[in-house]
Amino acid sequence: MINRDLNPASYLSLRFFGPINERLSVYGAVKVFIEGDAVILGFYEYEGHPAEWYSVARACGMTKEMIDIVNLRNTDGRKTGLPTLEIGIGICYADERPLFLFDEDHPIMISSAIGDSDRMSSCSWKLRGSFESGNFNVEVLEMDEGDRQRGEKGQDYLRYNVNVILLDDAAFAKLQSEVSLTRIKIKLGEHSEAFYIGRFPDVTGGERDLMIRDGAVGVWKDNAVSRGGDNSERFYEVLPNSKFASQVLELANKQLQSSKS
Repeated sequence: MINRDLNPASYLSLRFFGPINERLSVYGAVKVFIEGDAVILGFYEYEGHPAEWYSVARACGMTKEMIDIVNLRNTDGRKTGLPTLEIGIGICYADERPLFLFDEDHPIMISSAIGDSDRMSSCSWKLRGSFESGNFNVEVLEMDEGDRQRGEKGQDYLRYNVNVILLDDAAFAKLQSEVSLTRIKIKLGEHSEAFYIGRFPDVTGGERDLMIRDGAVGVWKDNAVSRGGDNSERFYEVLPNSKFASQVLELANKQLQSSKS
């Protein structure tokens, strides 16, 4: 971009951060702070207002909008020869009151969920160049016990996370208390995948679809992937708005209608 006399900071501000700001109020999101090219959002719940206790569901909706923004920018960028934008998103839930420090009148949240979401949103350099995740843009792999890098900086997992949204276990458990989710299994190619589907209200009262992939954590051993099975540890991916997600939702609805008839 610099070689074309374009300012990357201005580009991100106008084409990424600006559109995000326009959507915050729809999901009750609060911009905690921006650090470099990262944006940290908070979704708070308040005692005495149970009708608004949809923090995780609304975080899922907001982050789906963020993926939409990135995909739209990339469509435009391909036409004009601009570089592709990539984003990884982690949603983490903390069942505790957040702490705040103040920069003059601006509150800055202090929470372990911020560090956890940062780790979940990262994409391993080992997987970025060559890994193929099929229909999905995310995979979680546990490093083999014999891997010399296991435990380095407290990391036991590798994540391939490109333009996708991951939920931690606490966030998924909270989501199940917010939204009525139906679990289904759908055969895609040679393998079956499990999904949870449901709907939730945004701040304006509009109903939004939500689809969560119930993924199996695989194993990374000797620079190769072993696919996880039904008894493997789980990870949870929020499916973005896409043609593939629409097809899966259509199959899911047909399966549900068939089971009721």
